[in-house]
Amino acid sequence: MAASLLTAACTKDPKGTATEGETASSSGSSSAALDPTTGKPATDGTTAGLTTGPTTSEPSTGEPLTTSTTSEPVTTTEPATSTTIGTTTGGETTEGGVPMPVDCAGKIYQCGNAIDDDMDGKIDGGDAECTSPCDDSEGSFQTNLPGQNKDCLSDCYWDGDSGQGNDSCVWNLQCDPKNPGEVIGCAYDPAKKGCDVKQADMCLQFCAMLAPNGCDCFGCCDVATPNGVVQVYLGGNPECSLANLEACNSCTKQPGCSNDCNPDKCELCFGEDELPEGCMVPGCDNKDPCMVDKLGNSNCAEGFFCSTGCCQAIIPK
Repeated sequence: MAASLLTAACTKDPKGTATEGETASSSGSSSAALDPTTGKPATDGTTAGLTTGPTTSEPSTGEPLTTSTTSEPVTTTEPATSTTIGTTTGGETTEGGVPMPVDCAGKIYQCGNAIDDDMDGKIDGGDAECTSPCDDSEGSFQTNLPGQNKDCLSDCYWDGDSGQGNDSCVWNLQCDPKNPGEVIGCAYDPAKKGCDVKQADMCLQFCAMLAPNGCDCFGCCDVATPNGVVQVYLGGNPECSLANLEACNSCTKQPGCSNDCNPDKCELCFGEDELPEGCMVPGCDNKDPCMVDKLGNSNCAEGFFCSTGCCQAIIPK
């Protein structure tokens, strides 16, 4: 999954070099020594960046789509667990291990239940369709959280809830000419007013730091395909997934609240499972680099999960 950022993008540092073909997951176990003061590799390296460039997608046809069924999350008193058992190389674990559940504010959702719900051989954080442990759909990019994917007024897509009250982020899907909201009754309206709204500082400070590399604050992400980079709205069609990009709605990224992915700085882009050529440690902005195996276990601390190669706080906690 990649793109270009404006106001909310942060400068990120390269992390090092390695032999061609290493994956993001294996970087944690075979990386060069890190400088204990900066937390960065002692040797900088060069990368071969992912070719980026937005391509134009046609608006969705508006044909009715079946919506997925949301099951009630299971409440648990178990603390969040984030233990690495084995490493991933080319999609295979090099050592044995067991999936470990990770809770979201005391609840267990599909992307934290230690079960391969979509039967694709990858579990929870090891599955690209899981955006966080607070995501209740392992088989698609939709989160299936109550209230999300139902409102024309989008808030921060990455905070595990719906509503602008705690993040001050707001974007009307009816303002997007690529028509990402048509399937939920929010078709593009060229006469819509307020489409040039500037996001509040609170939104920029809170949500832009949660967005994975290559995504904006509202769930519009760059995804690399053999035909170039396309923009995909994660909250549209419930069938949208990496294996079924044809079902995804196109979207326009909001540059004022977005997180660009820069492969030249060793960043792992949304939807990708291998670092750019020549990189052995993911580039992260003021976050710890991480690895995650296909069982969903990462080497992030408790209360964090591994997102595009960087440890991200679980929100809500």
